[in-house]
Amino acid sequence: MSKATIYFSDKTSLVLHEDDLITPIVLNNSGEDTYASMDKTVKVEYHVHNGLIPSIMDALCKCSLFYVNQEIDITYSSHAIVRIEMS
Repeated sequence: MSKATIYFSDKTSLVLHEDDLITPIVLNNSGEDTYASMDKTVKVEYHVHNGLIPSIMDALCKCSLFYVNQEIDITYSSHAIVRIEMS
């Protein structure tokens, strides 16, 4: 099974595996209210030429924060990502 490691600026890392779920947290501007909201969950899938990177980018390029699988107690910053590496 394929995996990718996300490295953050604080020197921590996160390993994502094929079939993991990434839930982007986006800013929702609805009328006069602005609030954080969970966006559509993206399944980490293997791409024949680029591995897991395309599906990871589908989730992370549109959000400031995200969480993985159902672990809602840990939120990660997409702006703190330094590198993503396939292994």
